[in-house]
Amino acid sequence: MNETKPSLSSLLDALAGLICIAWFFFPIVAGPVIDAGSRQLFFPYSMPILVIQQEGFNAYTLILLLLYLIPLFCIFRILCLFIPSRFGSLALPEHFGISALRVFVTIPMIITWIVPLIRYADSSVYFEGLPIWIYLFAGFTVAANIISVVFFLKLLNKRDQFVREYKEFKKTFEKSTILAFIFRIRTKLFISFIGLITLIIGVLAFSLLQSYKNTIVKAVSDGARSQVEQASSIYRVNLGDPIAMFEYLNRQVELNKRATFPHQYLSMYTDLKTTQYLSESLEIKSNFKLEFSTFAPNLHFPAFPELKAEEAVQYLKAYNKSKSVVSIYDSKTDQRLFIGPILKPESVKVGDARIRQERLLGFSVMAFQESVIMKPYFKTRIFVMVLTLLFLYLAIILVYLIGNYIVNPLLFLRMNVRKISDNLQSMIRGNTRISSHALVYADYIRSKDEIKSLSNEIGNMVTVLKGVIPYISASTLKQAEKGIVSSSNRELAFLFTDMRGFTSLCEGLEPDQVVSILNRYLDLETEIILQNHGDVDKFVGDEMMAFFDGPRKELHACKAAMQIRHAMMQERDKRQKEGLPVVSIGIGINSGPVVFGSVGARDRMDFTSIGDTVNLAARLEGANKQYNSKSIITEAVFDKVQDTFLCRELDFIAVKGKQEPVRIFEILQEKAKAQAKLMQIKELFEKGLAAYRKQNWKTAAAAFSKNIELFKDGPSEVFLKRVIYFDKNPPGKDWDGVFRATEK
Repeated sequence: MNETKPSLSSLLDALAGLICIAWFFFPIVAGPVIDAGSRQLFFPYSMPILVIQQEGFNAYTLILLLLYLIPLFCIFRILCLFIPSRFGSLALPEHFGISALRVFVTIPMIITWIVPLIRYADSSVYFEGLPIWIYLFAGFTVAANIISVVFFLKLLNKRDQFVREYKEFKKTFEKSTILAFIFRIRTKLFISFIGLITLIIGVLAFSLLQSYKNTIVKAVSDGARSQVEQASSIYRVNLGDPIAMFEYLNRQVELNKRATFPHQYLSMYTDLKTTQYLSESLEIKSNFKLEFSTFAPNLHFPAFPELKAEEAVQYLKAYNKSKSVVSIYDSKTDQRLFIGPILKPESVKVGDARIRQERLLGFSVMAFQESVIMKPYFKTRIFVMVLTLLFLYLAIILVYLIGNYIVNPLLFLRMNVRKISDNLQSMIRGNTRISSHALVYADYIRSKDEIKSLSNEIGNMVTVLKGVIPYISASTLKQAEKGIVSSSNRELAFLFTDMRGFTSLCEGLEPDQVVSILNRYLDLETEIILQNHGDVDKFVGDEMMAFFDGPRKELHACKAAMQIRHAMMQERDKRQKEGLPVVSIGIGINSGPVVFGSVGARDRMDFTSIGDTVNLAARLEGANKQYNSKSIITEAVFDKVQDTFLCRELDFIAVKGKQEPVRIFEILQEKAKAQAKLMQIKELFEKGLAAYRKQNWKTAAAAFSKNIELFKDGPSEVFLKRVIYFDKNPPGKDWDGVFRATEK
């Protein structure tokens, strides 16, 4: 019988089995130190027996016994490659039971190096000098477990027919992109939950480790300070008695052998020749010789380097600040030093009086190797890091499974709703015949929760649609696409216009004549708005609201305003020649953030913009009446268009309904088209405005008067009236120059 050609997955499965067998006979785990500079290396095949001999049976050794399943499983997978017919479906790598067993056998592989790591890694030295293959095999075991878990989870999904159907649906209707992946519910769940868990565990672990580290350092520091003070006291008491000091030092050597945190040495540096009192200058010029040390507990003045005078000065300065034993960490030597002065009280005669002084005899120094102190902390940190990574690994798997439980039903709902939506859209667009039979909802939800209730409600809705569709005409159904309700935050520029004198113009006219005239003006404005990349939001009587979008929105709005003014002037000239009443127009422009969307009642919606930006633009349009101006813009707009348009600052104004004042400007003309007289108007007005704000009424009146005399400037007339009033009724020193409008 001919065997079928093995698949790639079977070849990879057998290759992984070969690597696992090789791993089984390699020294891949670092154990305790057996002699200076080397560690015991464990072989997986002998490790369970060695550990049982050392520790007996416990949870760890029982898990290690599972190591012997690994070569058996690997041999079985290799045989499946060569004689698959003998094992049937078990020969397939994607067999459910085999996939579960593959995950199971990789767990003791990870345990073999995790537990020794926790037990024996007490400093960074543990990781130094280890063979490279130990790191490679550690990475291999982790990768083997991760791949096994991923393969098993994918197999779980593959066994679900609804998941398979959804994948086919995705291929047809959806393109896989990075952005789409980021905004998936499962991705959000993963990022939020794993991020939160990581943050909590990280903060908790860091806090506990830092607290533990501080506790160790404090315990060592307290003991070391006590010993240094004791050494200084014993030296002072036994001054001149080396035998007593030798006895003390030998006792310290014996105690140090049994200490939890043994020190490197305890030394006493002295200078008995120089008389130096603590209250005198801190300038020490002579070095201190090593008189006694645990390095040589039976030698007086052993041949070791002296304590430099410069170092002694620094130690003494630190001692004078704290009045306690000084602690110094030297990162170069990885030493933590504890230094205390050896002081002897003496009575010193000063003049006729005797005062008590403390003579500096030398220093007691105790040194610890920082790595020795930090061994418990390092082991605890390794333990916490390993547990944290294991917990996060399990959390990732659980979040994935929970995500499937929550998200998959939602995806099934989406798939079925999309099918119904596509059928409806096809009917709306006339691509298919309108038929209730085309709307079929398949309920794939098997849970008994809110998602199931939602599925039932969707089914009920589809039933209603199927009942309604036969009674709806095709022309009515085709309007459904326009009924979208939505809203968003946008940055827009707004232009408001209002006609002055329109009411008088319409007196005595028939309604159809009024509408005709109004439509004529609004048509002119609308055409200009659209030509300048804007859009009309609404008409309210003779008032129009338009908006502009994009990076050049302010520029487009101002261009539209100038063109509208020019078009209205042409209409005015035309009507004046015909002897007809004329109208003028006021314009207000503002730019900023708004809420852009559907607003209104349930049965009557309007797509518009709302917010302070819109309200201010409307108020500025009305403010033209108060300033006798034509087009007012805000400072936000002015900042964007000042290089293109000639503008003059008009005032600080607090519009009705607002307490916060805003700086406003009037657009005069495009700079490229501006005449010289406009520059004069701007200069004279701003000169008067500056004097007005300084309450220099005489200078302000002169500038405004000249503007009126030469150019009949409307805003100058308004300010001249204010100047005359304030000249007679001074506003006071606290006047801020803000005009507070009482009308819209």
